[in-house]
Amino acid sequence: MSERDEIVLPARTWLQSKPHLVGPFVRIPRGEIVEILGLAGFDFAVADLEHGGAIMPNELYPMILAAERRGIRLIARIPTLDERYFKWLLDLGIHGLQVPHIKTPDDARKAVTFSKFAPEGERGLCRFVRAAEFSNIPKEAYLTTANKKSLLVLMIEGREGVENIREIAAVPGIDVIFVGPYDLSQSLGLTGQIWHEAVMKEIAKVIQVCAEFAVSTGVFTDTPEGVKHWAGLGVKYINYRIEVEFFLNSLKSHIQEVRKMCGD
Repeated sequence: MSERDEIVLPARTWLQSKPHLVGPFVRIPRGEIVEILGLAGFDFAVADLEHGGAIMPNELYPMILAAERRGIRLIARIPTLDERYFKWLLDLGIHGLQVPHIKTPDDARKAVTFSKFAPEGERGLCRFVRAAEFSNIPKEAYLTTANKKSLLVLMIEGREGVENIREIAAVPGIDVIFVGPYDLSQSLGLTGQIWHEAVMKEIAKVIQVCAEFAVSTGVFTDTPEGVKHWAGLGVKYINYRIEVEFFLNSLKSHIQEVRKMCGD
């Protein structure tokens, strides 16, 4: 199987391709960054359109091409539950969408509706777009495969979302339910205390309920110990750190080593 074949696997087939899938957020809108992450062995990268200066939709095209070149799945975290982002990015051929601040089953149903063509949803239909190879893919083939190809990740980031998790997980069409621990900690009055017992209890509840509904779970963590902990609880989709942090820490480590070698 080629690297490109791995990218275009149906989302749920991709989710089952490894015991755990690991990838960072990306804040620098460059294809080179995505290629390097692929070469390093990450399974996916999440282009961040919500935080950190926010990547713009028109900056994603070369990033998608780079991902397909290096066998890494490129997902976009959109800033809000706005139908325009679903249309723009899915038409562009993004490999998945990560939708923040899902609070209710109605939010979840909207995300599915915006993501999928009928009968699963009501995604705006145009086949003269990159996702359909500008009409090179026959209409029937495009409509048959499009719903299966793109990954839909819904982010639970507050108390209300956790309280409604059973109803949210029951919504058909969701591939991953993801917990954002930092925003969740803030919602619980424990801002930044992502390893507080109360925060971990809420995340564990989400994992347990999703397992009952056979929905994969995801989480953000910024330490290797966090990866080990959540992987051990059955989390499949692990957002691990941010590429700018990798870059900064690597540079700091190298300059410290060089200074030491220089005797400074």
